[in-house]
Amino acid sequence: MYKYLLFDADNTILDFDLAEEKALRETLSLSPLGFTEEVHRRYHIINDLEWKKLERGETTRERLRVDRFSNLFCEFGMDGDRYGKDAADIYAERLSHQSQLIDGAAEVLQRLSQRYKCYIVTNGITEIQRSRMAGTGLERYITHSFISQEMGCAKPSPVVFEMVFEYIGDSDRSAYLVIGDSLTSDIAGAAAAGIDSVWLSDGRSELPTYRVGALKELYKILE
Repeated sequence: MYKYLLFDADNTILDFDLAEEKALRETLSLSPLGFTEEVHRRYHIINDLEWKKLERGETTRERLRVDRFSNLFCEFGMDGDRYGKDAADIYAERLSHQSQLIDGAAEVLQRLSQRYKCYIVTNGITEIQRSRMAGTGLERYITHSFISQEMGCAKPSPVVFEMVFEYIGDSDRSAYLVIGDSLTSDIAGAAAAGIDSVWLSDGRSELPTYRVGALKELYKILE
């Protein structure tokens, strides 16, 4: 039924939560703010708000990259303009070296790539995502990676998937399956583009075509 599998990267193939914590801990430990659980919690909230703004077209990836740190420093009474840019640069460099995988990702991609064309479609930052994916050794299973910074638009915009169709050269939507962890980005984007989707989550929603709690459950859908 499907020919092309469109995988999200973070928290679908790459363990972003673990990578983010390690990179953030190293970054903030070098700043006057330091790393604490409260700072970590506030960063998550601020970062999530900035990514939601990006999905709505209310900010740019370049602004997001710095604003999440500037706003964090401001919340703790520090000069965000002074410290935000440096923290953003250090964080990007540290994160680019984090290539931890979601459990089962290597096996799933190796196995499914024998029957399907596997692609990455991510809203991530180009320099970081390409470095992290290269560190996994999984690129041999990936036909191509679509990164929103290079495409000029981000999921959930259906334009992202229209560009994927054009690159692949097949506009048959029934041939595609999106796999991702974000309901508002991956799954909503797939729905807007008329593509089936698999939501990697324990949550409940009628939006995705399928829901799985772990990547290996894809076998039940695809095999």
